[in-house]
Amino acid sequence: MAEEKERGFATGLVVGGIGGATLTAVITTLIAAKPARAAPLDEKLDYLLEVLMALTPVLAELSERQASLIQLLEQWLAAQGIPPAEGVEVTVRMPWVAKEPEEIYRYAIRITGTFYSNKMVDWTKGKRLVIKVESSLDQAVQIQLIGNTVDDKELATDINGPLPCTANGNISVGLAWDDWHPYVGVRIEVATKPEAGILTIWAVVQE
Repeated sequence: MAEEKERGFATGLVVGGIGGATLTAVITTLIAAKPARAAPLDEKLDYLLEVLMALTPVLAELSERQASLIQLLEQWLAAQGIPPAEGVEVTVRMPWVAKEPEEIYRYAIRITGTFYSNKMVDWTKGKRLVIKVESSLDQAVQIQLIGNTVDDKELATDINGPLPCTANGNISVGLAWDDWHPYVGVRIEVATKPEAGILTIWAVVQE
């Protein structure tokens, strides 16, 4: 109990004095307060909550400073006689971040035929896209990625060629640059009737 109070008090100091703290200093303090691996679950959950409380104002401060920097750069460009009408836009590069995997198809196929993913993946703001196919079906299937300018599989066009996914197999298909389409889906061709298993397809967009 005494240790919990001490750790909570230390984190509270970090949150309260965040204005002059650096991100490195905050992380160092949080790591020092990390509970032991054998600590009770409640203690670990309390620590995670304290981490979130400590990092939130730090990230907010960084965002404010970034906005101020952009404003200063725009003022400097204006001072050099470069008017906004010439299309000068100041941006700050941010690291590419992947979204959480999104399930777009899951079905225990038991007939032959052509099937489509339950939805088209919104890739309008993404840089790269990965489609992951996981099959426990006892028959092979063909996977064909399709793209469209609208959120609809109708009139969608093929992206590259079909790829085989073996029985009880899995494949990944990565798309980028020349493969880009605003919306991407999957067409599944089943030539031999499966008797067991499930086909699951995931999509991960990197922005």
